[in-house]
Amino acid sequence: MKLELDVYSTICETKRFVINGIQATYRDFGEKQDVSMDRTQPFCCGNMVFLPSLPTQQVLEKYGITKKEYHYICEMLRSCVSFGTCKLCG
Repeated sequence: MKLELDVYSTICETKRFVINGIQATYRDFGEKQDVSMDRTQPFCCGNMVFLPSLPTQQVLEKYGITKKEYHYICEMLRSCVSFGTCKLCG
């Protein structure tokens, strides 16, 4: 598998996300969610994290990856898209 993953330094978003030559979206692998919205001001994040979803055959085929590669991609997304507390959007 060939994975290209780069994120912006100040926001919880992928800058470049390509899997086996196919432009990818994190939404195929899970979702971002603020799990501590009560700890911050409006339009800010208390604890933004990436929450992986289970692999589907459709996503595995779309990117030509195995379940093991899927889980590896989820771990990479979790480590770089999860952002914790942020006030950039506020």
